[in-house]
Amino acid sequence: MEGLSDVKESYGRCATKSNFIDIFYDEFLKSHPSIKPMFAHTDFKKQKELLRTGIAMLLSHIEGKPVGTMTLNRIGQSHDKNHMNIDPNLYQFWINSLVKAVKQCDSQFAPDLERSWQKVLRAGVDHITSKYDAPAA
Repeated sequence: MEGLSDVKESYGRCATKSNFIDIFYDEFLKSHPSIKPMFAHTDFKKQKELLRTGIAMLLSHIEGKPVGTMTLNRIGQSHDKNHMNIDPNLYQFWINSLVKAVKQCDSQFAPDLERSWQKVLRAGVDHITSKYDAPAA
């Protein structure tokens, strides 16, 4: 996918910033009124690790690596209407919040990179949300 290598390099720069994930969650939790209550009983230490892994697996999926696709399939199934019931429309807030965190943490952030992030994240989210109405296994 066009822009993937730039996004991977950008994520590498962001991942070295100790506050990157905190910035994301600060943005995400305030981005929509229904999001913060979903995290009321969350172990954020564990959640932050899950997010780091999830981003890496999303990038792996876009690269065509089976481990990334399998992980996104599991995320899609756990977040579907039969489990966590995460509204697919809320994922745009996740994307926007992650891009805001990247903008704050990546010194090489630019409009072209922002478009690449949006495109790559949308492709991963579209895969996850494609599982929303899938029959329960």
